[in-house]
Amino acid sequence: MEFSPQQITYEIRKLAKAPKRILVIDDDASVGAAIEAILGRHQYQTLLASRASDGIQALRKSQFDLVMLDIFMPGLNGLDVLDRIRHDSSIPVIVMSGFRLRSTAQPMDYLVMASERGATLCMRKPFSATELIDAVEWATGLQRPSERLLR
Repeated sequence: MEFSPQQITYEIRKLAKAPKRILVIDDDASVGAAIEAILGRHQYQTLLASRASDGIQALRKSQFDLVMLDIFMPGLNGLDVLDRIRHDSSIPVIVMSGFRLRSTAQPMDYLVMASERGATLCMRKPFSATELIDAVEWATGLQRPSERLLR
């Protein structure tokens, strides 16, 4: 029996995708639940951590294929968590935030700062389910970046 290149590509992607474990660190329970529901429909396993310290502890105790990390959380913020992750690991990290700019002496774009600190990809909230899946598949090596990811 011979397989077409498309069939082979499909089977390889199916094997590579089964099952990816994703750690979601976000203090907003509704955001975490939405991400978990979307990823679950695409056969991803997720663990939610509502505090940065819980996320760091989960990373130390278990193996994940990807981390999704909110920047603005009470206590330890996402940039500090990203620094700790990058100190110990090269795991893909998607950093996300609903804040575009914060006012200080100089306005700062925190997603740009996350990118400079080693984030694999940065996403502005809100994002669509399609954008989320595209980002996860790109960050885990399952697809090439789409136009939506490169904006």
